[in-house]
Amino acid sequence: MKSIPGLSACIITLNEEANLKDCLRSLDFASEIIVVDSGSSDDTCRIAERAGARVLHRQFDNYISQKNFAIEKARGPWILFLDADERVGDGLRTEIQDLLSKSTGEANSMGIQDEDGPGRTALPSKSPGSEAKGPTLPAGYRIPRITHYLGRWIRHSGWYPDYTIRLFQKGQGHFVGRTFHETVRVDGAYATLRNPILHFSYRDIREHLDIINRYSDLFAAERIAAGKKNGIFFSIGKALVKFLTMYFWKLGFLDGRVGLVIAILGAYYNFLKYIKVWETGRTGKKGFAIVEPDASDGREKSGKPRLPGARGSTGKRKKEMQI
Repeated sequence: MKSIPGLSACIITLNEEANLKDCLRSLDFASEIIVVDSGSSDDTCRIAERAGARVLHRQFDNYISQKNFAIEKARGPWILFLDADERVGDGLRTEIQDLLSKSTGEANSMGIQDEDGPGRTALPSKSPGSEAKGPTLPAGYRIPRITHYLGRWIRHSGWYPDYTIRLFQKGQGHFVGRTFHETVRVDGAYATLRNPILHFSYRDIREHLDIINRYSDLFAAERIAAGKKNGIFFSIGKALVKFLTMYFWKLGFLDGRVGLVIAILGAYYNFLKYIKVWETGRTGKKGFAIVEPDASDGREKSGKPRLPGARGSTGKRKKEMQI
């Protein structure tokens, strides 16, 4: 597969051997692949190196810093950011290739710079503009994401299209956010691509429940720290509204029995995260701490989910909570 000049694909990892190979294979069209690892004890780094990726090591502090470090080290003017449990399908690959080829012009004289000097040919970076004309492209592109869960692709339930900015010009985009909701902010206009990122989410219901328990801790910790309280009936109401929204308003019933499972677990998550706040107010429990989730979570990739707090933050890829 011919690479797209000037496209740097970035991934952060920790013990992602179960997912990384397929992810890297789907990125073989990028001019370079950067893997920022935070101390994997499995074959993650070797898999990345064998695939031709540039592996960088950085102690994990939080997702935002880790991801922005990868962007900083990228040599190309365009960044494509993926989690290890995600893939670029043929349709999205072609769409990105067609899109970025419009900005090459005739010269395309800039090169990807490495520590020793000029490298491969790269796309010249263009200034963003809401009315892009000719070769000028927006600062970034949001891409839909479709999730594979319990043996099927989920096309409803509030899980799709799940738009997120993942393709953007270096210098025009960076990660921002809170404890477990980091997103890309671009300095300028953005557009939307049609073909989705393929997301291979929770391996099974047990993993899904593990993530629900962990993220409900994080949510409760932030709510308690903000001095907010709620009652048991409020928690029940939140759960009921979530189920009705996911299963009926978001057409979860069209996802079959799996859609019913998703709606029930979504309601359970809403109940759990608020009932833990109620529990703290009733018992004075102080067991929650605002901490970064394990960095490997994406689907909490290959590694069991755990709260990094007192035991130390490992930097595993964060499993993205979809509910």
